[in-house]
Amino acid sequence: MDVIQFIPQFLYRIRYRLLWGSLIVTALVIYFTQFLPFSYTVNSNIYAGVTNASSVTEERSDYFSINSTFDNIINIGKSKGTLEKVSVRLLATCLVHGNEGKDTPYILAKHYRQLLQITPKEVLTLVDRQSVDKTTENLRKYRQPHKGNFVFSIFSQPSNPFFSFKALNKIIIRRLGNSDLIDINYTCSDPGIAQNTIAILEEELTEAYEILRFSSTRNVIAYFEEQVKKAKSALTKEEDDLMRYNVQEEVINYGEQTKALAITKYEVDDRYELARRQYESARSLLDMLEKKMDARLIRTNTGLLQELDKVSKLNEKITEQEIFTADTQHSTNEELTRSKRELKQAEDNISHLSDNINEYAFSKEGVGIQNMVNEWLLAVINEAKAQAELKVLEDRRKDIREGYKTLSPVGTQVNRKERAVGLAEDTYREVLRGLSEARLRLKNIEMSTSNLQIITPPEYPLTDNGRKRLLYIIAAFAGSVIFIIGFSLLVELIDRTLRDADRSRRLTGLPVIAAFNGISNLKFRGFLKACNRRAAAYVCQQLNQYLKPGQSIVINLLSMEEREGKSFLSRYFADYWKTEGLKVRIVSYHIDFEVDKKEYIQAQQLSDFWQKNDAEETPDIILVEYPALCHFTVPESVIAGANVNLLIANAVRLWSAKDDARMQSLRK
Repeated sequence: MDVIQFIPQFLYRIRYRLLWGSLIVTALVIYFTQFLPFSYTVNSNIYAGVTNASSVTEERSDYFSINSTFDNIINIGKSKGTLEKVSVRLLATCLVHGNEGKDTPYILAKHYRQLLQITPKEVLTLVDRQSVDKTTENLRKYRQPHKGNFVFSIFSQPSNPFFSFKALNKIIIRRLGNSDLIDINYTCSDPGIAQNTIAILEEELTEAYEILRFSSTRNVIAYFEEQVKKAKSALTKEEDDLMRYNVQEEVINYGEQTKALAITKYEVDDRYELARRQYESARSLLDMLEKKMDARLIRTNTGLLQELDKVSKLNEKITEQEIFTADTQHSTNEELTRSKRELKQAEDNISHLSDNINEYAFSKEGVGIQNMVNEWLLAVINEAKAQAELKVLEDRRKDIREGYKTLSPVGTQVNRKERAVGLAEDTYREVLRGLSEARLRLKNIEMSTSNLQIITPPEYPLTDNGRKRLLYIIAAFAGSVIFIIGFSLLVELIDRTLRDADRSRRLTGLPVIAAFNGISNLKFRGFLKACNRRAAAYVCQQLNQYLKPGQSIVINLLSMEEREGKSFLSRYFADYWKTEGLKVRIVSYHIDFEVDKKEYIQAQQLSDFWQKNDAEETPDIILVEYPALCHFTVPESVIAGANVNLLIANAVRLWSAKDDARMQSLRK
């Protein structure tokens, strides 16, 4: 209940402070908010494609790499280098498309006029009204990192609201939750500049990110492409060298050639051994037969010699053809077949010669040797055939030995050159595989980043954000009210003045019997006196209960400090009681008694230091006014023996800790 009563009383007490304070603050806010500039916000979204990107390899992006990629994109967009490029290009766009007379989609007319006022003439000469790109290039060439350079200073100085680093650094770039979208937000006082700033930033961000993301991989690809060219050239050189050497040495397939030569050698050796056996066998048979018969005339026979020479030549020819012809082609070789047929004919001719040799019918011993002649002729044929074959095989063996001498060093060189070709081929293959992997890596990066696709381009804002003037006014009014109430409440809580009955009761711990007004206000002096008389009447009526017929009651008037109003109130009390026909005696210190005497200090009752005159009538009420407790003491027995003790306190004074200590003493 005290709290409920306190709140309206508290608000009523501070009503003027609350009213005028809130009105003054609100009026100031109303005045100054009329100068707030308009603001326009432009928003755009970019799709990064990092978390849901496809990959041509088995590589997978983890949580940290994804966050790192988004951090890189955001930091690139917020970097000073990127914002500097945006500033130069934005300045070029405004200078090219601005108009002093009317607003354009690129810059408002008033902002364009402000820009022309601060732009030097030498910079204006760099503007090409037909090309933003050319103007941008001119401004970039003109820019030099020193204070006097306009392009450099407009970006470095924080005072410019559109082209400075401080202004562009207000661009908000953030990732939308855990998605692949990046939100770009920018607010400024020019709608065209806001839109173009976001558009230019997106282009610069995409270009810078692509360069940083792909440059290393593209450098690797260029390196491998150069190495592939060198490796291919080296491989071609080694292959051409091997080809020229094979042509020079007549080598088609060294392995097959050496294998074929070895096989031929073994075959020729076998045939040479067989022909040697046939020759030796035929030679031995001839020696044996010639011992038994005289064959001189037969050997001198011209026809026989011719046929034997023919057999030898044909057999030599057949042997050469059989050596240089595959076994599977013997039956299809017409020349070989014809030579064999001629050899058969020559052998038959020699056999027919035996029919004409009658004088050799008997041997030297007179034995018939017709069969022996036939054997002799056959041995002669075999000897001629074997001798011819041995001659051919011997020549062939010499050729094979020469082939071995030729192919042996050629094999070493061929192997060496083939190793060089193999090494060049392996190098070419490794470099080519590195090039393929680098290209695959580039493709994987392209698929994993999607080249920052813009899905929500920045649009020209048709309406401003509203200056929120009403919101500021309401906030100022509410804030001022809350501040005044809070400050007043804080003062109320820490204030220890005896301002009203409730506070006096709470601070002193004593019941309050009445409150009196001062009379300092001349205008309401009569009214205040009437109020004081009413208060005095109320107090006297409350104290009448202590009156006893034929006895005097003692009422002590006490105070903690000087000039608290004891004399002031005692007169009001005496005046009222006199109206009721009661006799009142006011006893005051320094008038009726002295406080610095022994009788006062050691007094047990009032009569010890004060006695009424014999001429005075016995009063009904004795009002004793004591000195201030801060300077003098009041005998405790005297206080305890009084009928009523009234503590008089000025309402505007502070109730201190010393007062609490004195009150504790009085309570005892």
